[in-house]
Amino acid sequence: MKRDEQDMQHYFTAEPLSESRPTLITATLRDMSFRLWTDRGVFSHGKIDRGSRLLAETIQIRSGDRVLDWGAGYGVLGIVAARLEPSCHVTLVEVNRRAAELARQNLLENAVANAEVIVGAAPEMLAGRQFDTIISNPPVSRGRLAVEELIRDSCTRLSENGALWLVIHTRGGARRYMKLLSELFPQAVTVTISGGFRVLHALKQAHHKER
Repeated sequence: MKRDEQDMQHYFTAEPLSESRPTLITATLRDMSFRLWTDRGVFSHGKIDRGSRLLAETIQIRSGDRVLDWGAGYGVLGIVAARLEPSCHVTLVEVNRRAAELARQNLLENAVANAEVIVGAAPEMLAGRQFDTIISNPPVSRGRLAVEELIRDSCTRLSENGALWLVIHTRGGARRYMKLLSELFPQAVTVTISGGFRVLHALKQAHHKER
């Protein structure tokens, strides 16, 4: 098995088997500079993937939001969210221990104090916690059921008027997941399309009875 294939196999496992070789990268997102540690056995090591970059450039974080970065990897989206709105609190959840440790290191590297990292599978580790905004580059390679679970759990985990932001490759089923979002949320739209990726946005609002 090739090294890259081995890394891909272990992105979503708790303990990646590939040898650790940390790499520091720099990036500019939302006109802000970031220093980020990445590693083998972690999604998109050595560079920020196009989907995460597109979502980072698109998300909107509201003042005081409780934000969840679901499947945070080494922390790109959660760190951008925390820097965009210092009054918010960001929870980064990641099942891959190596990625989670990198995320913690990257919080320090980028002087982010309004965030925390939780290691483990999101539904179990988060229990009944509620959030105002959930952002994710979901694990499409794990299959349809994993992405649908994320969407369904987000629908129940979001507070009233909460927002869900996803980035999914068009060929990875973006239209299909948009259909599910439209079934579960009062409002769901495709915000932008670029480089084969789509940013999907769903808003949870209280239902008002018509008179």
